[in-house]
Amino acid sequence: MNHALGNQNRYSVSSTKNDKPNQGFENSIFTTAVGTSFEQYRNIYTSLTLYASHDDLRTNSSASTSLQNQKGKFNEIAGEYGFTNDQRNRKFAPTSGSITSFTQSLPFYADKPFISNSLSSSVYKSFGENVISSGRISLDAINGLKNENVRLSKRKIVSTKRLRGFEKGKVGPVDGTDHIGGNYVATLNFDAKLPNFLPESYNTDLGFFVDFGNIWGVDYDSSIDESSTLRSSTGLAASWLSPLGPLSFTLATNLAKASTDKTESFNFSLGTQF
Repeated sequence: MNHALGNQNRYSVSSTKNDKPNQGFENSIFTTAVGTSFEQYRNIYTSLTLYASHDDLRTNSSASTSLQNQKGKFNEIAGEYGFTNDQRNRKFAPTSGSITSFTQSLPFYADKPFISNSLSSSVYKSFGENVISSGRISLDAINGLKNENVRLSKRKIVSTKRLRGFEKGKVGPVDGTDHIGGNYVATLNFDAKLPNFLPESYNTDLGFFVDFGNIWGVDYDSSIDESSTLRSSTGLAASWLSPLGPLSFTLATNLAKASTDKTESFNFSLGTQF
């Protein structure tokens, strides 16, 4: 559950169970967090979050030996801070401007200490009334501290909103037959929306996209193929402003992938792409 006070203060409590027998593990994560965000300068926002979590990570007999060695119970108390420079002309469906964000997470206490960094930047530009183009670059990294490896449940995966045409969690390094995520993720996206292609009464925008992405880094076992293969896809994207909120649909085809990647030609999600 999430609550906001004056659009500045927030707190959350969550309990998540990930049962992934095909990937050789399951885990239960309980997290509680408190945070605040505010406009520090004009169009520049700062966010601060403190959270605590408990992770019970279990593996099954189908998991590789290296995965089985990572099972256990892990506790952490960590802080996260971030800065956002929002120069968009509007928050929803912008037609011009840019937004750049940086966040970093550091533990005050952790059974497996880490540092996590994320940087993203999006730019929007209109060509007349019929085409709205956008580009986004996103970089994510997580590394262990004090000679510790990053635990399995915190390793990075590629978002299906950033690399369309691929299954969630089924891209990148593989341990045996299990996709295990990476220490590093980079994506690059280009979109061209056609807001006037359909009548306004449909509340639907159509567009085309080209995505590029990569995921690599296996700190706990250097012998694993890091699968540093550039992935790419292209296709059609549709955004419908429904009574439930913005819904996104994509039809995608892959241009490049690794042999172990799992692809999907259709995806549906609640929310916008950028």
